[in-house]
Amino acid sequence: MTSEQLEQRYGLEPGSLVASTGVHTRYIADRLGSETQVALGLQAARSALAKADCAADSLDLIIAASAVPQQLIPGTAPLYQHGLGLADGACQVLDVNTTCLSALTALDIAASYLETGRARRVLIVSSELSSCALPWHNAPEVAGLFGDGAAAWVVELADERGMVGSAFQSFPSAYEACQLPVGGTRNAPHDNSALFLEQAYFQMSGDALFKLVRSRFAAFLDGFLERVGWSRGDVDLFIPHQASPLSLLHMARAFQVRSPRYIDITRSHGNQIAASIPSAFALAHERSMIKQGARVLMLGTSAGVQFGAVALIA
Repeated sequence: MTSEQLEQRYGLEPGSLVASTGVHTRYIADRLGSETQVALGLQAARSALAKADCAADSLDLIIAASAVPQQLIPGTAPLYQHGLGLADGACQVLDVNTTCLSALTALDIAASYLETGRARRVLIVSSELSSCALPWHNAPEVAGLFGDGAAAWVVELADERGMVGSAFQSFPSAYEACQLPVGGTRNAPHDNSALFLEQAYFQMSGDALFKLVRSRFAAFLDGFLERVGWSRGDVDLFIPHQASPLSLLHMARAFQVRSPRYIDITRSHGNQIAASIPSAFALAHERSMIKQGARVLMLGTSAGVQFGAVALIA
């Protein structure tokens, strides 16, 4: 859906969304029809399994890695097991939520399972329908950043390839910079239904988040690269969280990274929350941006606030 279409839908000034967000198009799912969160996740999972030439019944662990689940209880991962035709007891499942970094957190968990022999093959599914809780009524410049999407990884051990390191840091001083403050025990619909509905939209303080990232992220990243023995110049491809066109521009300038060395799908896909990094990874692979043996760095920030990075040899 184009920004022009959304401007018409919500009565916004023509050209205002592209001017405020930089996003020209994004995908919006028919979530009340056939394009549910689980349906999109299953489509991504089946595609990943096919590309990896793996059968679903070879999976030992399925991780649902999304900021917002299909429902609070139970988790979403059992529905991926069922949707892939796996019988009861066929594998372990779990849900992971570190908002925009959920896929990287799941990858870190998968690596620990593989390295300790607890699993031989892991499926990670990130499916996000941000469109169900966007603040079009009072913050269209925030709502216009986001899009729906799903992506999946099949993960197993490999010789001379794969993860060489990961790092995560948490900065709870900015906990309220990005939040959806409903659905849990703090603001339940039974307490105050009017307040629940009022708060049931994503909220973001872009200035607070930007200040934290600008002051702390470079040191976090350089410390991680030093630990894995890389420099910024050693990285062949950066795959950042696709937060916004402006955030990627700042990253490129701060780290002196030219466009062939990072992928930016924000203008065509928007911010797909946890699905953004694996989606960008998949598109980079399709565009032949990831060569065999390349040093790939996936990195980003998430609500909470957390910083995360994963380094791998492709």
